[in-house]
Order: sequence, then structure tokens, then C-alpha cells
Amino acid sequence: MKKLIEIKYTSFLILIKDEEFFSKKLVSHINKQNVKAEFIIADGSKKKQKKIFDRLNQKKKYFYFGEDKNQKEFLIKILRGINKCTKKFIFFCDQDDLLNFRVIKEKEDFLIKNKDYSAVGGNVYSFVYIENKIKIIKDRYGFYYRYGVYNLDFKYFFFRYLLNIGFRSAHYLHRRKNLKRIWVIINKSKLEDMRSASLIQNLLTLNSGRIKYFDKLSLLRWSGTKKRELKKGSSHFLYQVFKNRYEWFEYFFSKKKNLIQDILKREKIFFGNFYFYKYFFFFFDISGWALNRINKYNFLFRVYKKIILKFYNNEAKIVKELKSGHIVAKEKIYL
Repeated sequence: MKKLIEIKYTSFLILIKDEEFFSKKLVSHINKQNVKAEFIIADGSKKKQKKIFDRLNQKKKYFYFGEDKNQKEFLIKILRGINKCTKKFIFFCDQDDLLNFRVIKEKEDFLIKNKDYSAVGGNVYSFVYIENKIKIIKDRYGFYYRYGVYNLDFKYFFFRYLLNIGFRSAHYLHRRKNLKRIWVIINKSKLEDMRSASLIQNLLTLNSGRIKYFDKLSLLRWSGTKKRELKKGSSHFLYQVFKNRYEWFEYFFSKKKNLIQDILKREKIFFGNFYFYKYFFFFFDISGWALNRINKYNFLFRVYKKIILKFYNNEAKIVKELKSGHIVAKEKIYL
């Protein structure tokens, strides 16, 4: 039998929206792990999924907040879920994720010992189900992992931000006090889309303290289009409000200008200068995204990647434990 993994100081906040198939898979996965932790279930489904999560053999609290009819209501649900968490740290979990609790426990231990760090991340892989096994279909999940920028261990915010343009904090272990403060700001701003909320969370997480990255498998993330997204004519949750990042950029940096200015001044970020931040963000994030869509071998990305990889040297390693196309039994992932 696997050694017990006791995660005393972390609340796992599970965000639920329809798709009972994935909820059942997640409950089954957790029950097969020899783990002891607190799980907070924030259900925004059309139909309550309490019966499914009653099968979870863990300390848990189930909350049904009503149906998430749009992204604005989803953002409100996240803050409500955070308020229900009782532990020092929070780890977000979507219902289609498979967690590696052993590595998350290592993250918890690190944050306990290192008070000047605000969050800890790890490797994320995409996968699909094949009967009772999984198939890895991407070595890394998203821009941040693809470009190998792992070491965010800088004392000063500007360097943390400058050398980690693609930073995404969604799959990090966060300090609860920081996360709650961030999501209070997000909800008071009455944001209506996840892109805007994510930008604020990423920015303020970097500004809350140093960031650690473990070059270890943290979780597996199912890759595909969910039924609820197909019904709305969208290939992904993010594209239900804005068609692309540029369309979102035009909206956010014009309609939410006052919000950004307030955050920059209060947090003393980018010298409190809105236009400096706007053009900095556009050049490194939006322009890079647009060029990459046209030609993945564009000059801007080649130069940026070369500088980053040279700077990090041994930190920018290729993960060897899983490769794209490998089919493995689920239980072998979490030894």
C-alpha cells in the first residue's frame, strides 16, 4: 500500500460545472490515492452533483452556489469557494484534473519553510482517456511550460515579471491570504471574463512574493472540448467572451483602465504608470501571441527564448518522465 500523504495545511478548491463524467473520474482518482486533506467543492452546475461527491472519502465540504450561467457568475463562485477554505494554502482543481498529491505536499512543505514566497508551481501535462489508461498528448501545457521558464526565484518583482512574461498562476499552490485579497479585488471590479481575472491574479501573485517552480509532475489536465462549450458554439471557455487575445486587450486596457491604474499605483507596480505597463504588455504578450499565430518561428520569440534558455541554463530542462504519445496506467503516474 502507498504511504499516506497527509496534506494538513492546504484546501483543495474543486470548481465544478456540469460534465458529471469528469466529476466521477476525479472522485475515483482521489479515492485511489492514499491522501488525507481538505476538499472544498464549489458546484456551479445546472444540476447539483452532491451525490457524486458524497462518494469522496475525504474531509470535504460541498457547496452549491447555483448555476454558472456566464463567466461573471463563475468568478463570483471562485471567491465564495475561497471564503469556504479553512487552510493556509489553496490549490485550485478543475473537475478534469488528475492531481499528484505527493508533489503538492512538497509544495506545501516549501511554503511553510519559506515565508517570502507567495506560490509554488510544477509541471502540467495534457492527456486523454483511453479505457482505464491515459495517453499523454502534450509534453507541456500552455505557453509558460512550452518556453521552459521555470525559475521565478527573484527577490524583486520587476525581474520576476520581465523574465516570465508567460507566467500563469492557475495551477500553483497559493497562500490563502494572498488569493483572497486578489479575488476580492477581482469581484469588486465586477469583471465579466476569465482572461481579465487571470491577468490580475497572475500580476498580483508575482507581486505578492517570490515564486518557486518544481520541475516535477504536478497534475495532468484533460485536453479536449467539453459539451457545454460546444453548445455555445465555442471551442474553449476563454473564447466565449472574446474571439482572441487582441480583442480582449483592446477591451481590458480601455474599459478597465481605471482598475489597472488603481492596482499599479496601490501595489507600486511598473512605477504606477498605466501607459508604461500597457505598451510593455502589448509588446511582449500580445505582439508575441500574434506573431506566433502567424509563424511559430518568428524572430521575436526566437530571440526571447534564446535569451531565457541561456539565462537559466540547467533550470530549463526537458522533462523526461513523460513523453507525448505515451500510454500509461493512471496508477503509475503517482508512485
